[in-house]
Amino acid sequence: MPTIAVTGVSGFIGDAVARRYADGGWRVRGLDLRLPDPADPLTPDADPRIDYAVGSATDPADVARLVEGADVVVHTAAIVAESGDWRDFDLVNARSPRLVALAARDAGASSFVHLSSVMVHGFDFPDGCPEDGPLDHADNPYCATKIRAEHLLRGIDEPGRFDVHVIRPGDVYGPMSIPWIVRPVQHMRDGTFLYVDPRHSVINHVYVDNLVDAIETVVAAGASASGRAFIATDGHATLTRDFYGWYADQLGMGWVPELPGWLAEPLVGAAAAVLPDRWRRRLDLDRQSIRYLRRRAAYSNAALRELGWTPGVPLTEGRERTAAWLRSVGLLPSS
Repeated sequence: MPTIAVTGVSGFIGDAVARRYADGGWRVRGLDLRLPDPADPLTPDADPRIDYAVGSATDPADVARLVEGADVVVHTAAIVAESGDWRDFDLVNARSPRLVALAARDAGASSFVHLSSVMVHGFDFPDGCPEDGPLDHADNPYCATKIRAEHLLRGIDEPGRFDVHVIRPGDVYGPMSIPWIVRPVQHMRDGTFLYVDPRHSVINHVYVDNLVDAIETVVAAGASASGRAFIATDGHATLTRDFYGWYADQLGMGWVPELPGWLAEPLVGAAAAVLPDRWRRRLDLDRQSIRYLRRRAAYSNAALRELGWTPGVPLTEGRERTAAWLRSVGLLPSS
């Protein structure tokens, strides 16, 4: 029975990866700073098929224990936030992937998959941006450290013996997606949600199951996909108003406020400077978050498609699955 090791296993993406491989009969081992919390309905429950360990993907000893005897290692652990302490981002997002990859290689694993992000291309990128499109740190800690992680992984792979794959997911949604589903729906319920540049801004969504399909695809491709980056989106840049408007309709919201981007950024920046911390946290007032919401272009997923991958769950089905979960946890009204 083959073994897979997953960092960030208690998180949204790590949990989905672990469960998929458990479904496929793999022995699954996971590492996270915390165990799944059964008292929190917005996070994954523990799966008895997964061997959980509490520890850090930045700690060499914890990582060594995780990857021992693993055939495949998938690194999903990361700080996923619009802003924060650059030193923390560097430690977790930039240096940890190399630490885990080297440990996996030393332990005899055959494949290592790093979850990067389309945000390595910054906020202002050409439409149809491919993997070799321009990289842009955008003076943003998340973008910058995801770029640095990819640089630090170069040259570690030994195609055919130790394959290193980099996947750049788009905006990953589905049940338990905190940034792209839970937080927006909570803001809708609180009356603090608004559209920024609604006629131009887009969501480059990828349903979580489609992302896990992409991970399986690159691992199966082996040496032919080693040392390469692959963008994983559903292939459609959906207007933000259309993507979130569907959930607003489920909540019976007749009107959602809008702001043009040129006004939203300075306005939010000024508000964040004067409001107390508790109000900034409640409103998610952060100039960087507005930059995320102002993206206008799409990415190309052609490289993944050339490996035989297709996004199997379309937006219509993905949002229905997501809505069913939102109803089950009380964030959407029962139908």
